[in-house]
Amino acid sequence: MKKCHAVLLVSLVLALFCFSQSAFAQTKSFNGSGEVTSVDPLYSRVTIKHSAIKGFSGDTTTEFAVASADLLKNLSNRDLVAFTVTDNHGDVKIEKIIKTGVAAEEEKTNLGTVAQDVLVGTGEVAKGVTQPLQPVHEVVSGAVGATTGATGSVLEGADGEGKTKF
Repeated sequence: MKKCHAVLLVSLVLALFCFSQSAFAQTKSFNGSGEVTSVDPLYSRVTIKHSAIKGFSGDTTTEFAVASADLLKNLSNRDLVAFTVTDNHGDVKIEKIIKTGVAAEEEKTNLGTVAQDVLVGTGEVAKGVTQPLQPVHEVVSGAVGATTGATGSVLEGADGEGKTKF
């Protein structure tokens, strides 16, 4: 009888252990889409600039490990992709990735236009620096005239004659 209880107890412990392991071993899957920014088949990794992935991540650029380097065979920069990423207790991998298109090429800046704009701007600065300076006596007399004009009413009486006492 004791042997039967021991076997039953061991069976119960094993069943609880298996149940608890399966409860903790849940793998979560998330679907996302974005643009490939780099592919590294040597280390089975891909970097994707993606929109928010509900329950996983916000808008960002993320480097993902892939389940198999074969998933990266036909991918390159600027490819638009849809992918499924799994999270198994922090072990995050892309299990499925499908190329859906190619991102539009960014508008390139014309180097000649940029160089011309820099030269024109530099020329305007040079004009300001190389213009002759106004003679000192003109600057001083202009400042004195401005001061006299501002204080003239104080220096003159109501009848237009100069004040001698304040």
